[in-house]
Amino acid sequence: MNENEAKREPRKSNLTPSYLEVVLIVLIVVGGAVYGYDRYFAQKVKVVDMSSYLRRQKEQIATGEITADAFKVDLERVDQLVSQDAELHHNHIYILKEVVLKNGEELRLDQ
Repeated sequence: MNENEAKREPRKSNLTPSYLEVVLIVLIVVGGAVYGYDRYFAQKVKVVDMSSYLRRQKEQIATGEITADAFKVDLERVDQLVSQDAELHHNHIYILKEVVLKNGEELRLDQ
């Protein structure tokens, strides 16, 4: 009977993962989920420093370095820069620098 009982006992399959493999798989899945959420869904703040940009433009107009028409062209360029950046990053929020206290990525206007 011992031989029959031994034959009837289920054998452990070699396909069952060990605890270390399970932990590794969970870490990979969770890491991928956190990366994907941060990259594609989490809202991020981008800061636009319009006050210093406008101050520089005003000084340049006062000194005669640029004309009023060139100022309008520069403002349109800034609008296009922000619009192009917004098209690339759908999960970014653009806020003036005066409103953000800290931890905002700044969008450079003097490029």
